[in-house]
Amino acid sequence: MTSSDTSESDVLAQMLAFVEEAAPLALTMRATGLDMTNKGPDLGQALTEADLAVSQLMHARFGPDLIEEETAEDLGQAAARALLARDAWTFVGDPIDGTRPFAGGLSGWGVMVAACRTGWPRSCVMSLPAWNEDRSAPARSIPAEATEGILLAASEGRAFWAPTRGGRMIAALRPLHRPERRTGHVGWLSVTAQRYTLDYGCGWFPWSEGGAISDAALLATGRLDATLSNNRLWDLGPILPLFEALGFRLFHWPDLGDPPAAFVDLFDAELSAHNDLWLVCRDRDQAADLAAAIGRA
Repeated sequence: MTSSDTSESDVLAQMLAFVEEAAPLALTMRATGLDMTNKGPDLGQALTEADLAVSQLMHARFGPDLIEEETAEDLGQAAARALLARDAWTFVGDPIDGTRPFAGGLSGWGVMVAACRTGWPRSCVMSLPAWNEDRSAPARSIPAEATEGILLAASEGRAFWAPTRGGRMIAALRPLHRPERRTGHVGWLSVTAQRYTLDYGCGWFPWSEGGAISDAALLATGRLDATLSNNRLWDLGPILPLFEALGFRLFHWPDLGDPPAAFVDLFDAELSAHNDLWLVCRDRDQAADLAAAIGRA
């Protein structure tokens, strides 16, 4: 268990150690072969034994200070609110974000965790261990130990990245700065596409490669100009410190309102933000431009 006296650098080291164990585990289990099921009648919510294995590892590493996807419903909103409000560190994680691309052999998935205190995510680590897919040839299977990816992190207001092989860093963390180039593209995940429309005539075009973690990687590495969030607590929590370290802010659609002071208040009783839409933009002018292109489905 961590405490309010645990430094943010120590917390970052703890999260790095976790993802460097979890990412190789996920790669190995995927190479061995997986059976994919669904969480109830919702065919959009996939589950594999790897999700559960990484969930168990997450609990072993972070103990009672953890809110994570596979067990969050048992925890409940009141308990989540109390954990997040403490001065002590609380961890929010998604064992495998992008389970469907993970099980399908695609690259847009990864392991992610954030450290929160006094009501807000402060630091995060996410690993996309298959991100560097070679697209110069037809798709093929690559051994787990040879699979290349990227690790992204944020701590104390700074963003970092490192290349990975087999789910482990092959170089030290290096600074990551907000890309200044423009692509005209916005992250457009399936949950958003179910509820909203995007007017391409306004000059914004959708791009998505899987889940929240791949969306974050696309924005952080200059493939997207902005993105959107209306997912769940464990989808946004582990990527929000990276967005903020890169100078992106949350704006509520369509009024461009600021987020609440407490992170948990972004979500409803099911820890979902499906009934709200948050724009992740550089500034209010960009948010206003993007907001004008969005309508309800």
